[in-house]
Amino acid sequence: MPCDHLGGQEIIELAEAHLRAAGVPPGQWDGLRFRHGENLVGGMWASVVIEIERRGEKWIVTRLDRQSEPIALSEAGLSAVDYASK
Repeated sequence: MPCDHLGGQEIIELAEAHLRAAGVPPGQWDGLRFRHGENLVGGMWASVVIEIERRGEKWIVTRLDRQSEPIALSEAGLSAVDYASK
């Protein structure tokens, strides 16, 4: 059964479009992380959160979290994840 939310490939496409629009060259994408959250209607899950990370020349899905509760609207959509504090 197909998922009723955006998948990893769509999140990668959104992240790459965001980076290109911001003028960030692909050579500087290594190590960047993005998060995408969305609320779902009428499905098994109320919300889903997907995180991706650029590792060398590839994007990797590092988190797929389907939740029974909706996320806050402020957490919906694509956002860069700042791990500078690690």
